[in-house]
Amino acid sequence: GALDRQKGSTDEEVIQEVRTYANSLIDTAGGDLNCGEIGVTFDQSSDDLSASVSCVQPTFVTKLIGHDDLTFGVSSTSTYSIGKVDVAFVFDVSGSMNSYNRLGLLKTAAGAAFDELLPDGQDGIDSSLRVSIATYNNAVNAGAYTSAVTDAVSLSTDASNSAAEANYDNYNGKRMYDAATGKRFFYYQTGTCLDSGTCDRRSNWAWDPARRSYDDVSVDDTCVFERTGAQASTDAAPGPLAWIGMGNPDWDFGASDRRKYDGWQEVAYGGADSTSKGAFSNDFAHCETSSPVPLTDNKAELKEYVNSLTASGGTAGHLGLAWGWYLISPSWASIWPEGSTPWNYDEPNSMKVVVLMTDGDFNSSHPSALKGSFDQAMDLCDAMKRAPSNVEIYTVGFQVPDSVQRTGDGRTILEYCASDPSHAFAAADGDQLLDVYKEIAHRISLLRIKK
Repeated sequence: GALDRQKGSTDEEVIQEVRTYANSLIDTAGGDLNCGEIGVTFDQSSDDLSASVSCVQPTFVTKLIGHDDLTFGVSSTSTYSIGKVDVAFVFDVSGSMNSYNRLGLLKTAAGAAFDELLPDGQDGIDSSLRVSIATYNNAVNAGAYTSAVTDAVSLSTDASNSAAEANYDNYNGKRMYDAATGKRFFYYQTGTCLDSGTCDRRSNWAWDPARRSYDDVSVDDTCVFERTGAQASTDAAPGPLAWIGMGNPDWDFGASDRRKYDGWQEVAYGGADSTSKGAFSNDFAHCETSSPVPLTDNKAELKEYVNSLTASGGTAGHLGLAWGWYLISPSWASIWPEGSTPWNYDEPNSMKVVVLMTDGDFNSSHPSALKGSFDQAMDLCDAMKRAPSNVEIYTVGFQVPDSVQRTGDGRTILEYCASDPSHAFAAADGDQLLDVYKEIAHRISLLRIKK
């Protein structure tokens, strides 16, 4: 009955549903059970839904002591809408999701989960359960939140290669702006041929530092990578010593002439859209267009977002975990828009849930990180599940191969991160994936029913 009420049924409809369900139980009980009318009441002050019934049943034992029947009463109470639940769905949009229609099947399953969590007719009415979404490949697209979560620096002209390399080493994880033009840029080098005649990648070159404005190339400018340092596995708000890494393209200042030549040509003439070419790589400057969706109860927007997802690149699962946490963390309240502010961790009757999905290994991490994706994910999951966060983590593996990396005791990262073994799900096909997401959504819905 509480679930029916959650789905928007009227009081009269819920009463009838409770009575129908209870009568069906009585009919199957047997033993000449005879029950009166089932009473159903609502307590508007507490949101309690109570049902009670009085029954009479003939028994052999009571006849021995002079009573033909046993009369007894049964009552039950459930409470709807006392739970405040912030949910983050974390979806893998790496390139392997394009195989075997995995991404399409995920879209269908996610839509079914949204239907369970946010019944039709509830948009804007019942905001006690809200859903957010984070996606990841080898990076995360911070979108409109890029400036709020990353640090910025303005740099004057580089006097030499060594000065450029020092700036690159110190500031490539920030939004770098050219002091003269005010434009955002990334580093590369241009060559001057030292040989006579026609020059090519096999010639000898002298190299000069160069900057390329994002305005002049097709490289994404809102991709971010993991946080490093003391706050790497916390949900601390972005700020000094806790900024998120800016995903600028990488340049290898120590590369050979041939590799520098290839990288220079890619940046200058190839559009710099290759993920890896010679001394140039934009692996961590490439992310899908799907930026985070803050907490909302607008099911139509959630479905539209999921149905627009595309996939490419590697699998930095730790990034997805981190951003799933950020979306439901009160520490990040100043980042998200009004209406998407996460509940405080100590909010009475509240719950935080992350649903992590992947189809493979966590195999991509930024060169500046001290640990790989797998180990970073372990650290994040440990922190998320501890007080005061107490995040409940569900994991979904979709056609994950047996060869994935495992912990020392033989667990996959999905088994390690799940709150307990019953929270770790595996799906071998689309039907199973659909069932998994429906089951997880149903369990989350039950969190809102007290007894």
